[in-house]
Amino acid sequence: MGDKKGKDEEIESETRFLWKLFVDIMMTPVTFALVLIGRKRWTDLFEPFSYVYRFMFEAKFTIMIIIVNVGVMFASVFFSEELFRSFVNYPSNLLDFGSYYALVSCGFLHGSLVHLFGNMLGIFVFGRSVERKLGSGKTAMIYFGALILSSLFYSVVSLFFMGSDAGAIGASGALMGLVAAAMLLDPFGITYQSVVPLPNIASGWLVIYADISGILGQVNDGIAHFAHIGGFLSITVTMFLLRADERAEMERGFVVNIVSLCVAAAIFFFVSFGYLPSFEFGGAAYQSVLQRMGG
Repeated sequence: MGDKKGKDEEIESETRFLWKLFVDIMMTPVTFALVLIGRKRWTDLFEPFSYVYRFMFEAKFTIMIIIVNVGVMFASVFFSEELFRSFVNYPSNLLDFGSYYALVSCGFLHGSLVHLFGNMLGIFVFGRSVERKLGSGKTAMIYFGALILSSLFYSVVSLFFMGSDAGAIGASGALMGLVAAAMLLDPFGITYQSVVPLPNIASGWLVIYADISGILGQVNDGIAHFAHIGGFLSITVTMFLLRADERAEMERGFVVNIVSLCVAAAIFFFVSFGYLPSFEFGGAAYQSVLQRMGG
């Protein structure tokens, strides 16, 4: 357990980082004044920059896989169309053992800079959250496990149930494995992927809802929703490669997720169907409350 505590302390939370950065920036005039009177060094003025650098690179696997993805994106500009297509995951590759490498290679290809940025931002946010809890090696295992299993899930569903051989690229399946792990390991950890601070549990369920809606609505949005679902489900396999105490923590996180989802669904149901009383000023329910309070 001591090792896990060390990992938690090594990788800082986003909230703590933002507050410390804010304080450092606000203290810059004071630091400058202290530099002028010789109480601090000129290099102390650049502490916020070094702090940002440490924050960016402290989660070793997370930043490494981002750098690799960005590098492959720019290298792919020079790929021939035939070479590029050979790295794409086509469902029909399941019938060709020699093309199984595409289950992994597809995760390093992206169709545009927007596609790349969205996935890399998600990997940075949720990868840090998982790496803070499990360390670099196990985060890598969850990432690549999700990448392979999400590609397999997409291929099986597309080929045998949808009758489609549409190719899939992108790291989103692997990302969803990280999101699922973060939801279970740290459900109430705050992230800022959408600028607005949201707990992992809320971010994860919003993504799941979007994918299920895309599948049920048969939306032709160019997103491989089944790969996303496969990435989420992959955690049910990769978690068994973790230690018993880490699996127990995930199981507790699963209970927290289910209870929270049920509470949110109940609130939504009561609000949507008018079962909660209206407390508009002058309303009967409002007046009743005032009477009970002696108002």
